[in-house]
Amino acid sequence: MEIKNVVFSYDNVRDQLKDITVGIEQGKVTTIIGPNGCGKSTLLNVMSRNYTPRQGSIILDGKEISTYKAKEFAKKLAVVHQQNEAPADMTVENLVSFGRLPHKKMFKRPNEDDEQSIEWALEKTKLQAKRKMVISELSGGEKQRVWIAMMLAQNTPILFLDEPTTFLDMYYQIEILDLVKHLNELHGMTIVMVLHDINQAIRYSNSIIMMKDGEVKMKGHPTDVITVEAMKDIYGVDVIVKEDEEAGRYLVPMGI
Repeated sequence: MEIKNVVFSYDNVRDQLKDITVGIEQGKVTTIIGPNGCGKSTLLNVMSRNYTPRQGSIILDGKEISTYKAKEFAKKLAVVHQQNEAPADMTVENLVSFGRLPHKKMFKRPNEDDEQSIEWALEKTKLQAKRKMVISELSGGEKQRVWIAMMLAQNTPILFLDEPTTFLDMYYQIEILDLVKHLNELHGMTIVMVLHDINQAIRYSNSIIMMKDGEVKMKGHPTDVITVEAMKDIYGVDVIVKEDEEAGRYLVPMGI
């Protein structure tokens, strides 16, 4: 995916995205980071067609995304939003099955491909034993996995996740991010996600897009982007960058 000179504003007065030009590499995990209000989620929403840019273009597989028909685009890219809602009495399996809608004709019953895709999605998210449970009975981490499973059932090569670890405790955060890594490394999915935790971004990303004030300030490998100087410039904090044989590179904040 190529984002070229994209400008977006909610009110046509103040631009939330300012002349964004950046590329998303196929088969990689790309994480968008930056201070609150910098435009991370806005950029993801523009890339997923939830918002229409005021100018610029976004090219996916050689084609402007605005020219795709809805079902055609939904076969290319799936999105797990930050806030998701479903009827409390809906079962896990029923919700996951909605991921098959782009592949089905109206009034057609599920076929073998649908059933296999749903089963695969439940397996990858470790939800097979909970398939008959209703959504209201699940923990926060389990609910997040159900939404990811629904998007996996959509069977797309690209997955977008907007702050997938928000409101989860540390155990479920790591569980979700390990799943992201698994989907990328074992199944070659191209994944773009928004994260707040810099150390998680370093550990789970092949590439990082760093934003500030609606602009892309840096893009590259985590070890090239996450530096003492960049943290001071973008976040206004002093950090120490440490290296560990097992954990790899990580940051220790020192203060403002």
